[in-house]
Amino acid sequence: MKIFHKNITKYILAGLAVVGLTACDFEYDIAEEGSIEDLTPPTASFSASQSDSDFLLYNFANESVSATTFSWDFGDGNTSTETDPSNTYPDEGTYTVSLTASDALGATNTYTMDITVVEPEEPEAITPVLGAPDFEDGVDANCLDSRDCWRIDGATIHQTTSDGQDGSRGAKYPSGSTNNRVTYQAFTVSPNTKYRLIANYALQSDGDSVRASVINGQLGNFDEFADAELLGQASGTVNEGKGNFNELVIEFETGANGNISILFDHDGNASDAYLDNVSVEPVEE
Repeated sequence: MKIFHKNITKYILAGLAVVGLTACDFEYDIAEEGSIEDLTPPTASFSASQSDSDFLLYNFANESVSATTFSWDFGDGNTSTETDPSNTYPDEGTYTVSLTASDALGATNTYTMDITVVEPEEPEAITPVLGAPDFEDGVDANCLDSRDCWRIDGATIHQTTSDGQDGSRGAKYPSGSTNNRVTYQAFTVSPNTKYRLIANYALQSDGDSVRASVINGQLGNFDEFADAELLGQASGTVNEGKGNFNELVIEFETGANGNISILFDHDGNASDAYLDNVSVEPVEE
């Protein structure tokens, strides 16, 4: 029995020695950052767009993949860590923008793009095409009867006549306070732009007139005219007799509204009055 205990003790001591020796011989390395294989490394990418209201302001849309943090350099000294930043450049020029995208394992990828900041040219102002501006029948496909381009509900349309400017066809406002006629047309122009309305008129009696109004907006019925906001209004009052036409001109600013309309009328003229060759054109400054 004593021999058995001695052998067991010997084996145990020998085993502990081996275990202790083995533990001392092993070296363990602590994993460094990035030592684990990155199966989805980041890919940096973005797009840039110029603001409609300020040409120096650019908005950047981040299109990176598998990234968690972002570092932007806008090429003008400004930087950002936002995901989708904006940047206002100091002046026109070409700037190199770079985006560095990183993931949680420390992998990075950088994408660069050159953008050219330049003030865009002002778009050309719309020159509206009026329907039957010379009151000729059978010319405008949209209104073979020229009066159909000039009608408005709630009012009586002008008459047409062969006594227009230079012997052409024109609009006629018959005499009499109970025979008022109205000429109306709506169209679209460029907002915040200066325009000029030109119309030619002829009168036969002193004190008569043809009135032109430029309306901010478009009317559905003549009853709305009394409360309409006007961009301009003027009356032609020069009497040089039938067939002798004068220009009636109104310059106006369209403001923010690109939908406007024009209306011609008179107020109980003593004699027939005439209107012809209406145009609306942008004013070059």
